[in-house]
Amino acid sequence: MPKAARTIQLPDNKNHQTPAKSAGRKKIPVTIPRTTIQITHLTKTILEQVKAMEHLETYDDAINFLFRERRNSLPSSFGCMPDSGPFEREEEDDPYRLPS
Repeated sequence: MPKAARTIQLPDNKNHQTPAKSAGRKKIPVTIPRTTIQITHLTKTILEQVKAMEHLETYDDAINFLFRERRNSLPSSFGCMPDSGPFEREEEDDPYRLPS
C-alpha cells in the first residue's frame, strides 16, 4: 500500500508558524551571484545617463529598463498576413489532433 504524501511548509510561507525552540535562529541574507563584465567608456556613460534620467539606483536597473523599453517597442506580428483569409481546419483524420 503506498504511503500518504506529507505536506512540507517552507519557512518563507506567511502562514508558517515557527516553533518556540527555533526562535533564536538567525536569518541568513540571500546573496545574488554577481558577475563582472567589460563595457566601453561610451556604454558606461550612456548607462549613467539612463540611471540619472529614470532615477534608477544601479546599472542593473538601467539595463533592465532598457530591456523593457526594447520589448515594448518591438512590432506586433498580429495581422501580418491579412490576405490569407480566415483559418479553417482540414477535415482529414489527424492522429495527433485532440478530440473535441
